[in-house]
Amino acid sequence: MKIMIVATIILTSMTSSKYTIDFGIGKAGQEWMIVNDGVMGGYSDSEANILDNSLFFKGIISLKNNGGFASIRKTGERLDISNFQKVKIRFKSKGRKFALRLTSSDSYWKPFFKQEFESSTMDWETLEFNLSDFKEYTINGETGNTLIPETETKDFRLGLILFDKKEGPFEIEIDYIEFY
Repeated sequence: MKIMIVATIILTSMTSSKYTIDFGIGKAGQEWMIVNDGVMGGYSDSEANILDNSLFFKGIISLKNNGGFASIRKTGERLDISNFQKVKIRFKSKGRKFALRLTSSDSYWKPFFKQEFESSTMDWETLEFNLSDFKEYTINGETGNTLIPETETKDFRLGLILFDKKEGPFEIEIDYIEFY
């Protein structure tokens, strides 16, 4: 009987139907890094702080010298999304358009896939997106109107980007991101 219980636990954990990044002290978030438009000569500035149960990302977007974006990205292991159909994010923010970003390349000029979202309130919200609705974009913001190819679902880096071309302060607090 004990062997059957252990085998069930092992099989259940191996065939997990979701992947959750639960931000907070002693949880996830330490392996995320900031990448702003300074990599291309811009002057936007941001910081990320791990709070008790969330990740707080804030800064100031500058359009000087062709700037205009701030992002935070998960480093380390890549994400295999081939077994997932949806992604959910619990966050609070106000008045800015962010996007969940998936990329299969470390080269900034290569196309990436994103799903935009925004909020007009500073209350906690949970939004859910179909991964099949993520569209392809280039660094210029142009879309190829291409969806994520099924052949490219096993090697993604996850990020969050603010690329609304509006100068000024921003902030977003994220509780979790969950793929299922």
